[in-house]
Amino acid sequence: MPKAATLLVIRHAEKSGDRHDVGLTPAGMARAQAYVAYFQNLASGASRLPPPAWLIAAADARDSRRSRLTLEPLAAALGLDIDARLADTAYRALAERLHTDPRYDHATILICWTHKKLRGLAKALGAPDTLLPDKWPDEVFDWLLRFDYDVTGALTAASLIPQRLMYGDSDD
Repeated sequence: MPKAATLLVIRHAEKSGDRHDVGLTPAGMARAQAYVAYFQNLASGASRLPPPAWLIAAADARDSRRSRLTLEPLAAALGLDIDARLADTAYRALAERLHTDPRYDHATILICWTHKKLRGLAKALGAPDTLLPDKWPDEVFDWLLRFDYDVTGALTAASLIPQRLMYGDSDD
């Protein structure tokens, strides 16, 4: 994994449930906008994390553009591009790229992915089996996964953090 880096992983923002709808609901658009302040001011304990230097989203697919759409307001605010080249099924390739590409060392990286592939992505990033339930709940949009890696690229901490960002977000 990247050396001396922090990976933040989120699910795309709210969707309608209509299989023909590939975008975000009004609540999803509100969450995407709220991420601008959230990820520019994310604190952990007494320290503040630097804003993401890299934004990565699952590639647009026939049935969803939500991962990219979730990150667009933050990308605009930070002046960053969104790397959306990999399909949500290519999470092992993403983990390998993060592991081998020195551009990601010493950085905060934000990844937005589809919930059905998030457990696989988390495991590819080194998460313990106990970090997530076997299946990411369909109705949960407000979990943040944090992975911290030391100077050798070894995982030192993995946590699931409730965002507490929007009305109705969970407390635990």
